[in-house]
Amino acid sequence: MKRYLFILILFFLLKEISAAQNSPVHVPLVDNAPKLDGNLDDIGWQKAAKITTFKQREPREGEPISEKTAVYICRTATALYFGFRCSEQDPAKITAKELARDVSLGHDDRVQIILDTFKNQKSAYWFQIGPRGSIGDALVSENGATFNKDWDGLWDGRAKIHETGWDAEVEIPFNTLSFNASLDRWGLKLIRHIRRKNEQGYWPVANLNTYKFQVSDAGTISGMAAVSQGLGLDIRPYGLGGMDRSPAQSNDWIRDAGIDVFYQVTSNLKSAITINTDFAQTEVDNRQINLTRFPLHYPEKRDFFLDGANYFNFGISAERDNPYSKRLIPFFSRRIGLDINGNPLPIQGGAKLTGQSGRYHIGLLHISDERTENRRQFSVARVSRDLGRQSSVGMIWTRGNATGPDENTLFGMDFKLATSSFKGNKNLSLLMFGLHSITENILSENNAFGCEIVYPNDMSFRLGFHQIDEHFVSGLGFVPRRGIRETYFTYSLGPRLQSHPYGLLQILFETNMNYITDMDNQLLTRILEFTPLKLRFLSDDQLSFNMSAEYERLIKDFNILKDEYIIPQNIYTFNNYWFDLTSAQHRNIWASTIYRWGDFYNGQRRDWNIALGYKIAVPFFLGLEWEQSDLEFPGNDYTVQVYRLNGNVLFSPRITLDNFIQYDNISENIGWQSRFRWILKPGNEIFLVWNSIFSDPLERFVTENSSSRLKFVYNYRF
Repeated sequence: MKRYLFILILFFLLKEISAAQNSPVHVPLVDNAPKLDGNLDDIGWQKAAKITTFKQREPREGEPISEKTAVYICRTATALYFGFRCSEQDPAKITAKELARDVSLGHDDRVQIILDTFKNQKSAYWFQIGPRGSIGDALVSENGATFNKDWDGLWDGRAKIHETGWDAEVEIPFNTLSFNASLDRWGLKLIRHIRRKNEQGYWPVANLNTYKFQVSDAGTISGMAAVSQGLGLDIRPYGLGGMDRSPAQSNDWIRDAGIDVFYQVTSNLKSAITINTDFAQTEVDNRQINLTRFPLHYPEKRDFFLDGANYFNFGISAERDNPYSKRLIPFFSRRIGLDINGNPLPIQGGAKLTGQSGRYHIGLLHISDERTENRRQFSVARVSRDLGRQSSVGMIWTRGNATGPDENTLFGMDFKLATSSFKGNKNLSLLMFGLHSITENILSENNAFGCEIVYPNDMSFRLGFHQIDEHFVSGLGFVPRRGIRETYFTYSLGPRLQSHPYGLLQILFETNMNYITDMDNQLLTRILEFTPLKLRFLSDDQLSFNMSAEYERLIKDFNILKDEYIIPQNIYTFNNYWFDLTSAQHRNIWASTIYRWGDFYNGQRRDWNIALGYKIAVPFFLGLEWEQSDLEFPGNDYTVQVYRLNGNVLFSPRITLDNFIQYDNISENIGWQSRFRWILKPGNEIFLVWNSIFSDPLERFVTENSSSRLKFVYNYRF
């Protein structure tokens, strides 16, 4: 066995070392920075490097992009500049409906930049801009498998639609980036999306057997030595005022202030200190009604924890497209600043260090919040080292327990072998990990471990296994189910139709198997899912039919819907079927619906999920979601409903007003958040946020509580 493992490791590393390098594009230094106005008429662009050779990834892999596309690149001593000239045969058909920062542009025309500033072919910065100047950014890691779109960097962009297409200009200050200052060459990938044709053009290569934002096949730019980050210091104070109101108490006036300080210790290591941290501007979570036996996962939305979050990824929790990535998360930052019942707690302060040093990736974090217990200190350390080009070995350590009263320490190791050149241009990876927890009064059955092999290409599969012991405790993590051994397998095949009959782009077939036993190998859960038909159209409409067969062994009674009904301990088998239809969201009016029906333990269940969107005009959007589950048990019927309403006004890419209203018939409460955001310039912002909960709205419409906050954030950059 050891001999075969050695051969496998040697194969991965040799495949990585043998990868070819791209000829670099030299980025010239210009004296005068281009003015950001969406016009490519500055003299700096005349001296810029030019790239025009874009190839389609879809719908016709490898063919030249159908619309002329030119990208200009230059730099000053302090910033990198990109200019995009996107021609269009019919400018009236440009899809450009979005304005807000960080809004999804997945249904608009857009251009994207992927910058590998360490030339490690694993991690990168991602930037995008649309025809109306809406910008967004993200952190890419694990060679494109992990994508953290909640990261916000300080940079800027402008765009303009004209009679022959649209142009865009992007300015990325070097002090927004971490990089290896000794390198003259960075990695670069460029992407253009033409929405009405469902077309994606890539430079330098277009390959379906890659992640969409894969880093290892990026091109190369040179001329990046001796760029300046300045002092590398950002000081970001905030001040806020507001009021909390409830019927039982008088108005409580709020005044507060705090500060975040960011410092580039080196060009590739960033430190941060936060004092009296505030998250008043954070978006509320979507309401969910839990019809399972296990806790639900809610994503992190707080800026301080999102910045550099990729440096804390461990094991299977790293991949965003892995359906099992939420099974075992050793560090889940939402545990901090929330009590055991999920109620917010003030954060006193903390410190963080993230970045790279040579071949090492480093994430260190310490936070203190205001718990009533003495255990309010939380620490995390995550360090990994590159092996070859895309493989790595790493460790994680956490101290603190946000899930219970006992002291908890956790440590573990993971080992990943990966290549993007298997059979020439395909991805293949093998992951192994192990974790051990130390908790007061627990001396055994406190480990977790697993492995996974992934082939994430146009034809893809995933095979994995993990074991989570009964007494394994991750005090700062998310582990919804313990005392199990879980084996899973997914497979997908999606042939593309070159002639596109009836507008068809792709036909997909998918299957998924999930097999869970207890520690004595007695079967607890078995799920077999099959998608015999999924259709993708050139118009971006999608249609699928799915079915599943499930086995559940309840070892104790299941109290569903807050003890409204008790599903008795027993063995259950049930079948389910569902249709999924989604119309293209680049239209002014779009809709999606999922209808599911079948067995549910000792009863029946029907689910409707309907979403509607109406782009009244470019500045106005109205969206409605309705989720309903009809549960029929012997002698008892229940209907569970959740409604969500979005009414957004987009005054400009820098000034937006979002209104989000939610209602569910279990709590019988309406939640309403209005969130006004004004970006004066990158880093300097004004927020006005109002949150309110109305109880029994169909009878009395009584305000249960409300809060309003006016927050000013100013960034001093040195």
